[in-house]
Amino acid sequence: MKKALLLKTTLALALATPLLASAESQLVAGTGTATARLNLQVVIPGFIALKVGAGAILSNTNTVDLVNFVLTDPQASADGAIAATSGGVVPVALQSNIGNVNLSSAGAALTSGPDSIPLSRIAVASTGTLTHPAFGAAATTVNPTSGRIINRSGNWTYSYNHQGATAPVGAGTYTTQVTYTAVAP
Repeated sequence: MKKALLLKTTLALALATPLLASAESQLVAGTGTATARLNLQVVIPGFIALKVGAGAILSNTNTVDLVNFVLTDPQASADGAIAATSGGVVPVALQSNIGNVNLSSAGAALTSGPDSIPLSRIAVASTGTLTHPAFGAAATTVNPTSGRIINRSGNWTYSYNHQGATAPVGAGTYTTQVTYTAVAP
């Protein structure tokens, strides 16, 4: 008895299953027009992509570029802006499809043993459509270039405001790392 009931239930489900997944259809007798509709859906996830340095923007790369300032003997004892010896022009890009994005930069003073140089002595000039956010300041809002799309790029050129005559620092290699962050508000 139970076996017969199970067989009938299985057969009923097997016959009903195509009806659960059937498409819209229309049968017209004789001449006429039959129509049927189909819904289409495309799901595009939101993203934010930020590139600071060499490489492709739409990839995950763990290479951190270096902007290097090597002062000459005359520069070490004078005041003035020092151009980077290498890596001073950094290509940057920001892409997103979610609307406004907040861009910020944070970093500590450059240190060499117990000595330090304030990060505020590093200046950054921007060219292109992506402006450098001030170090340690509130995030800068980057607005979409079209609709909710952000596609901005440019170059950030770094220089060092050395104060060798008015505020000298000890000899050494001073380092820090700046972190740039792009986030949805």
